[in-house]
Amino acid sequence: AAACVQIADIIDIWGDINLMAETALLLFMEFAVISKILTLLLRYDRIMEIINGTEEILYFENGLEGQRIIASVDKETTRFLQFNSAFVVLSTTFWFTGEHSSTFFIRAKYPFNELKSPGYEFALIHQCMMMVFTGYTVFNINIFFASVVAGCRCRLKLVALSIRNICINIPVNKKNLITPEEEKIVKERLHCAISQHKCALNAAKDIKNCISEFLLVQFTVSIIIICTTAYQLAVVCLFQNKAIGNIQKTSMFGYILGASLEVFLFCFQGEFLRNAVRDCEEIADAAYECPWYTLTQPLKRTLLIIMMRAQSPVILTAGGFIDLSIREFMGILKASYSFFTVLQQVSE
Repeated sequence: AAACVQIADIIDIWGDINLMAETALLLFMEFAVISKILTLLLRYDRIMEIINGTEEILYFENGLEGQRIIASVDKETTRFLQFNSAFVVLSTTFWFTGEHSSTFFIRAKYPFNELKSPGYEFALIHQCMMMVFTGYTVFNINIFFASVVAGCRCRLKLVALSIRNICINIPVNKKNLITPEEEKIVKERLHCAISQHKCALNAAKDIKNCISEFLLVQFTVSIIIICTTAYQLAVVCLFQNKAIGNIQKTSMFGYILGASLEVFLFCFQGEFLRNAVRDCEEIADAAYECPWYTLTQPLKRTLLIIMMRAQSPVILTAGGFIDLSIREFMGILKASYSFFTVLQQVSE
């Protein structure tokens, strides 16, 4: 419903770049929220399989070092939650405190006279509920996907720990070899680690396949929001010499900051999985660090296969076009500035 009234308003004001830019801010944000909701609905079963598998592995991890790894990843996820909370509060606050070209917080075209009672009250309540719902949904979905990625990274770290400790409490004889009985124990541990590694990599691939499309939508929307807000601030307020208050300037700067922060949070989330790339390399290092020289030839070959497999990690992308990272975040800001200059030239 929110997207419909904004689309109707864009049709009504078509040709006025300034007003269209203002309406487009929330419209494209709604498109991003819709893409996230559709991702959850269409791929709910597969996402829940990933979550249940991760929860089972983390629940049965009782080693001291394993608990430390889980606590470390949990701390990083909590920090992400705090940053995302700041983004939602910042964006919503600056939007409500800013000045707008219409009577309401959001430009919209209703199928009734929204300037007279009771249409005015209905439109005002509708817009307030829409803003709260959008912020609440964005916050929860972002945290949800961040937790799924963090769980996958934690699983890869636990696999590396299992391989590193594969020969723990296994004594060796004077020839630095293990007995046949001890070989069976090591073989069982190794097969368990291989199974966990395979499941963790499959989970990482499933995460990539589940959220890649909506990340592309999110990145595109964020670029549009950043450049249109900058356009409003620079073109409308500076180039056209319109008198505005400090509160209005602060609110527009704050909204640009909030939109940029959401892009940064997703790129930071991509850095989590890039850290999982290093975790895969850590698995290869762990295979080399374990006392492999005490193992038999079949077990050595198995370790070699693990090391080779760990060299092909999964990287989170946006639609297969952009690898999520802090470096790509800078590229997105550059793209936003490019679109901003185009809007500026059109206005002139």
